[in-house]
Amino acid sequence: MSSQFFKKSDKENEQAAESELKSKSAIYSENTSDSTKATSFKNSMGVVSENKSEFSNSSPMTQKVQASVKKENAVKRKLGELFDKLESSYQNALKRNLKRSGVVIVAAVVLFLVSLPLYYTLGGEFFPPVDENAFVLNVQREPGVNLFELQNTIFQVEDIIEREVPEARIIVSDYGDKRGVEGADNPGGYQGTVRVELVPRNERSRNQFEISDELLVKLQDVPGADIREVRQNPLNPDGDDGLIINIYGFDVNQKKEIADGIRGSVMQLEQVIGATSSADEGRPELRIVMDRERISRLNMTTSQVANIISNAVRGSVATTFVEQGVEYTVLVQLAAEEKSDSQALEDIQVRTPDGTWVPLRSIARIERYQGPSNILRINQERVTEVLVDIGGSDLKSATDAVVEVLNSYDWPDGYRYDIGGTAEEQSDSFGYLMIAFLIASILAYMIMASQFESLVEPFIIIATVPLAMTGVLVMLFVTSTPISVTAMIGLILLAGIVVNNGIVMIDYIKVLQSRGIGRLDAVIQGATRRLRPILMTAGTTILSMVPLALELGAGSETWSPMARAVIGGLTFSTVLMLFVVPCLYYIINTFVEKLGFDAVHKIDPLSETDSTEVI
Repeated sequence: MSSQFFKKSDKENEQAAESELKSKSAIYSENTSDSTKATSFKNSMGVVSENKSEFSNSSPMTQKVQASVKKENAVKRKLGELFDKLESSYQNALKRNLKRSGVVIVAAVVLFLVSLPLYYTLGGEFFPPVDENAFVLNVQREPGVNLFELQNTIFQVEDIIEREVPEARIIVSDYGDKRGVEGADNPGGYQGTVRVELVPRNERSRNQFEISDELLVKLQDVPGADIREVRQNPLNPDGDDGLIINIYGFDVNQKKEIADGIRGSVMQLEQVIGATSSADEGRPELRIVMDRERISRLNMTTSQVANIISNAVRGSVATTFVEQGVEYTVLVQLAAEEKSDSQALEDIQVRTPDGTWVPLRSIARIERYQGPSNILRINQERVTEVLVDIGGSDLKSATDAVVEVLNSYDWPDGYRYDIGGTAEEQSDSFGYLMIAFLIASILAYMIMASQFESLVEPFIIIATVPLAMTGVLVMLFVTSTPISVTAMIGLILLAGIVVNNGIVMIDYIKVLQSRGIGRLDAVIQGATRRLRPILMTAGTTILSMVPLALELGAGSETWSPMARAVIGGLTFSTVLMLFVVPCLYYIINTFVEKLGFDAVHKIDPLSETDSTEVI
């Protein structure tokens, strides 16, 4: 116990001696004469001059470093002066606007409401079209056309392309009957496709869509041909892109009449450059109608007669033989000229069970018939399609115009329509993305409510989201960018980006209030001190989106709407929130205090640190 006491006393004596020494040195420094100060000043100047002379006599590399440092310091000084002036101007403007906070909030609401009609002028599309340096044309003639006539039509199309499209690099045509799976998807020898490969984008003045639109107008002069551009669905390469009208009903002829009428009406629209219908004339066929009563008298069935006709037309394997190691199949069928002659088909001999032969005309008759070129079904129901080519028009505007025509059409009982293709997917996708936007806003509100421990104050920050929507609509309107899926993705991103600035500002204002600063001064000081980080955060995000918004590089057309949406929304929300958020917080915080609730409920982080050190 005594040793501890002596150690403690020795330590106290050392501390006392150290404090006494400091006090004496302080008194000595205060009583220093002017001559001594002057002497020390001269000595210091001499040292500086010596260093300066040494530095001036240094190497050129050192002089370059010195110049670069001076330039860097000059840039920092100018930027600092710029931000200081900006903060001073912002502080003065904020002081004036806080006195009329209600007017500022009403003006922001009016600006949001005024910008909403811009949505209906923008138009819309599923995905922005991309210049792929190539496009495909579908050329269709009437069913049953001679192959040489179809070939002549294809040659006419190629001649027009060579004359009107000097940017064409390769032209590839494909037409006629096809076999296998490809033939099942594209039956009939009355249509073909023409693929046009273009030179790279930097070697031509027109984009792909301008070339195809102007070419389709010239191709209308080709007689007897329906020509349209084939565009693939970006999410479903096997499906058709664009606008498709599906017509439902039970009578095929009635649906054909309706499809022809609608096709003629939509062709008059400004947004439509072409339209084709799946209810064409049909392929010429021969139908064999059997006399069941006569067939039954011969003790035969209709299936037996059908097999005999099939073997005669398509052929049947009679035998095989091998010659020099190669196996050959013997196929017995009618000659080609007999299969194309209906009179020869009626002379086909049918063997009865008792061994006698009867001609086909005695038990069946052959009729000429126009069969359907294809059969389309949706949900087990037969449908007739009208494919609308909108050219360079946006999908939403063209769909609205076509729907207006369809609603004005006098539909018979039992017949209806719906919109298919990309137009249908666009409508569904926009609905799902709006739900995602609402969910993102709700999640952001929940996080802020837990951070601020309040259910009211997060609404102040959520108010920046409508301000961002105003910026998105204005930016898309100025750049003539239709609303697309990628633009909607940019709006969802903004729901999480724009709230950051509000969080930074309000959190610091509440810290200042917890230090005992008045509400008005805390709002002014907090908003002013957070001006620089807010502008830097928004500026870096905006600048990073500029290259994508300018569509620099191949394929950038897809994501440029997203970049433009982010730039416009973040710019408007940042500028407007600097005034709207402080004014709204000032009003709500005053109202909460008048109701008797805790208007601050925030602990100063510095006070928590001090209390921790004391403990």
